[in-house]
Amino acid sequence: MNQFSCNLQSFRHLLKTCIADRDLFTGKALHALYVKSLLPPSTYLSNHFILLYSKCGRLSAAHSAFNHTQDPNVFSFNAIINAYAKESHTHIAHQLFDKIPIPDLVSYNTLISAYADRRETEPALSLFAGMRRMGLDMDGFTISAVITGCCDDVGLLRQLHCVVVSGGFDSYVSVNNSLVTYYSKNGFLEEAKRVFLVTGEVRDEVSWNSMIVAYGQHRQGLKALGLFQEMVRRGLDVDMFTLASVLTAFTCVEDLLGGLQFHAKLIKTGFHQNSHVGSGLIDLYSKCAGGMAECRKVFQEIPFPDLVLWNTMVSGYSQNAEFSEDALHCFRKMQRVGHSPDDCSFVCVISACSNLSSPSQGKQIHALEIKSDIPSNKISVNNALVAMYSKCGNLHDARSSLAPEGEVPASANTMPLNFLTKRLSVSIEDDSWS
Repeated sequence: MNQFSCNLQSFRHLLKTCIADRDLFTGKALHALYVKSLLPPSTYLSNHFILLYSKCGRLSAAHSAFNHTQDPNVFSFNAIINAYAKESHTHIAHQLFDKIPIPDLVSYNTLISAYADRRETEPALSLFAGMRRMGLDMDGFTISAVITGCCDDVGLLRQLHCVVVSGGFDSYVSVNNSLVTYYSKNGFLEEAKRVFLVTGEVRDEVSWNSMIVAYGQHRQGLKALGLFQEMVRRGLDVDMFTLASVLTAFTCVEDLLGGLQFHAKLIKTGFHQNSHVGSGLIDLYSKCAGGMAECRKVFQEIPFPDLVLWNTMVSGYSQNAEFSEDALHCFRKMQRVGHSPDDCSFVCVISACSNLSSPSQGKQIHALEIKSDIPSNKISVNNALVAMYSKCGNLHDARSSLAPEGEVPASANTMPLNFLTKRLSVSIEDDSWS
């Protein structure tokens, strides 16, 4: 019996090590041994196999391990829900959530966070309300996730801020950091600054980073730089988002010399090879140096450029008419290496087609956009399409780029201006448009 207990303890320890190290090969061997052995069914071990496959990105194997768990508990459900949530399969995650006899705080937090990250406000709030009806006490993670789910609903954000203050959650630095981020994203810099100041001495690196990012977003370069210098003076750690925001600060105050000096420091620390920081450098050089040679050099030094970096390069090319062909070439190369374009990619490359006055290439991009599942701002893409077709004199396609009948998108606002530039006396209210 003692020998059996010792072996079981070693088995558990080895399995936990596989999870921590994401050692799928050894973990699968342990799972096979567990299935073939005479060990009695163990919910504890089954839960850890779910965690193993989830951490290693093997979703089907994780679900299989869950299905073979004879007596799944709330931890079992939370583990598989988290696995699906991480892969953005919120529908399946929610179906599993509904099967939990009594969901706990982790169950709610996991699913609320998954919806919030996908900017799906309604289901996130519905879960939050259900959690409150059950009488479950929320924690800082809950509030931070719901704040993230607010997206651009400033009224809701303010209501949650009241809940934060009345419930004593303003002592949670993570909650305050979320408020700073989302007030800033929605254009309320002063509110973001007030929350940052109220956080006081409990501010962590994320607090400082969030406020520097906020100043960068609002083109207040000098304040961002000042805050960064104070952060360095205090010996706080900076992350890639901080550094990118400092670069944005140099860009918005058109301080190319300061940006060059900062670039030199980035090279010494190795941060210049980070995609997010690289995007800031490319934006700085394309807007302040007036050329793309340095941008190409920055891009080539980054070993694994992500979609944001590719978008920044396409944007840099498209801002200058003489580099419009390069923008198209960069866009196509981005696709060849496996990146699917998002709304930002399409806006930039459509702008390049507009600079070239090339409706044929623009139509090719438009066809690709129709086939693509753009995850966020489709209106900005429609605006770019309307502007391009109007500039090329193709008013029929400009009109067809608007939203389906019954919707009134922002794109419609660009139509009269484009008509005027073509010197056409056509009105949107004309019978031919009804």
